Amino acid sequence: MGSVAQSRLVSSRRGLDPLAKAEGERTLSVGVKALRSVLGAAEAAGIDASSIARAHGLAPEELRNPDFRLSYRRWIALWDDVVERAGDPGVGLRAAEALSIGHWDVMDFVVASSDTVGDAFQRFSRHFAVISTAVRHVLQVDRAEARLVREHVPGAAPHRVATEFGFANIVLRFRALAAAPWSPSSIQFRHPRCAELETYTRIFACPIRFRAPGDAIVLPRAALATPMKGAAPELCAVLDRHAALLVQKLPPAQASLVERARHALALELHGGAPRLTTVAKRLGLSARTLQRRLSEDGFPFRALVEKTREELALRYLEDPAIGLAEIGALVGFSDVSAFYKAFRRWTGSTPGQLRERRSVA
Repeated sequence: MGSVAQSRLVSSRRGLDPLAKAEGERTLSVGVKALRSVLGAAEAAGIDASSIARAHGLAPEELRNPDFRLSYRRWIALWDDVVERAGDPGVGLRAAEALSIGHWDVMDFVVASSDTVGDAFQRFSRHFAVISTAVRHVLQVDRAEARLVREHVPGAAPHRVATEFGFANIVLRFRALAAAPWSPSSIQFRHPRCAELETYTRIFACPIRFRAPGDAIVLPRAALATPMKGAAPELCAVLDRHAALLVQKLPPAQASLVERARHALALELHGGAPRLTTVAKRLGLSARTLQRRLSEDGFPFRALVEKTREELALRYLEDPAIGLAEIGALVGFSDVSAFYKAFRRWTGSTPGQLRERRSVA
């Protein structure tokens, strides 16, 4: 193992993982299927979905990438834009009606192959992070009734259209996939009514309570025992494991593009000054899209390279086992004097001076 690799290993073992900083701040996210559903709602309302996508900085390759995730904040902004352009407060309800079974991929199939409605609710709740890390669903059961409660994780404010879209999706899908008819006892929304009441009753076929203490789908406990049409225990077990793996692969929330770019930079720096095209390829984007998106977030590529080098150099400097020349190489400088010049620009000191001051302190 070379000295640079040894240094990286030493740093990691001492709790100074050079990539830890690049993991950075997390943002709550939704999967690409949730993103496509909003754009589908725009198309159904007569709005050009491609113009909406461009207005929100979404590249075509992102929309085609099955692993792409959008921050919850941007997803909500997308909904708000569609509602405003459509002039239709019930657009979320209508969007749910337009989605066919299979739109949500494994989530639809694991629900369809469950034994009963109750089993399906449990699996749906357990794996919902595949769709969104901003929302949790909790199934509460007592003697007479069951409640599927929608909870938002800290940092994710409830949103009327997103909640109505979510509940309409659940009720329409579970009703279509069940082997016998069922309907909720009631639907409870914390927000006031905005769409026509007829739209709510057509979809949910039950009383709707607005301005409730929370958001919940209420159903008779007996409805949980309703069998599913496509119940297939062996297939369901396979799908359940697959959904669980998808959830495990997700971080607690998807990193922002800036943080993902910073992480990619950290992986590339040991080979010298990273190229925009190389980093973009790691992220599944075109160089032009990456440059534009980073600039929109206030971090042009060159500035992000500079900041990432500075942060990693300061972290490596904490480990006395890593020589100063090695630190320069680790952050992409082939010439030691160029590294010293950059370090002085960042901190006002040379690497040796700063390390000495820290050791004394």
